[in-house]
Amino acid sequence: MTDLNILKTDSRGRITLPAPFRNESLFEYTVEGDAITLYPVRTVRKYPDMDGLPEEDLSSDWSASEEEVNRDRRPGVSASTPSEALKRIKR
Repeated sequence: MTDLNILKTDSRGRITLPAPFRNESLFEYTVEGDAITLYPVRTVRKYPDMDGLPEEDLSSDWSASEEEVNRDRRPGVSASTPSEALKRIKR
């Protein structure tokens, strides 16, 4: 085995990470049997990149049936909380 280290917990159950990992703020982990493997995560995307998706034109029949069900054509509001969305709508 290459470079196997065992991490021990302190009296409060916390683990002190080895020096190369101390500056990492986020980890992904896998549980395999009794072992937990940590992987540092450099970037996180809350929403996937949608630029590579092909654009699709909807048929006029589908648009007409959707118009019968939902006549609301207001643009969407991008906000992180409901209160922020209400503030943006009121502007």
